[in-house]
Amino acid sequence: MKKLLLIILAFSIHIVADAANDFSTLEERMNGKEFKETGLVKLTDQELANLNAWLRRHSVATLENASASPAAGAVSTKSTEDTRGLNKKTKDDTSDKVINGTIVGTFSGWNGKGTLFKLTNGMIWQQTESDIFSVKAVENAEVTIRQGFMGNWRLSMVGYNSAVRVKRIK
Repeated sequence: MKKLLLIILAFSIHIVADAANDFSTLEERMNGKEFKETGLVKLTDQELANLNAWLRRHSVATLENASASPAAGAVSTKSTEDTRGLNKKTKDDTSDKVINGTIVGTFSGWNGKGTLFKLTNGMIWQQTESDIFSVKAVENAEVTIRQGFMGNWRLSMVGYNSAVRVKRIK
């Protein structure tokens, strides 16, 4: 188990350093022998997909949120709550305009104004336009929320080109 964690940590560091390139899965990065020796061969396809998704989210988030995260062990007097997207009278204290997240539960798209998107990080976003987008139901779908022109935020499912305007409600 320790060996697997070390390998995952090594890959995470490598992925962060190499983040300008497209993400490669563990299967693509390892040869067959390494894949077997690390015990990853024992994972189901879904477990392996979840691990790759976690690595993708955390490696990208590490770079994108590096300026907003205090150094390990540092004591901060600032609130650690992520307030991006909330309607506040004060300007957000971060310049990070990309949020990578995972929708809780089953996701099959959006179906008009009012669709709610509950993320595993506790954020809740709501669709603000009447667009419709349907996909085959996906468990814990990965999404990206980007701040655009005039402070509007747009949510898109990773791997798809469709995006919808959203506002953060929590």
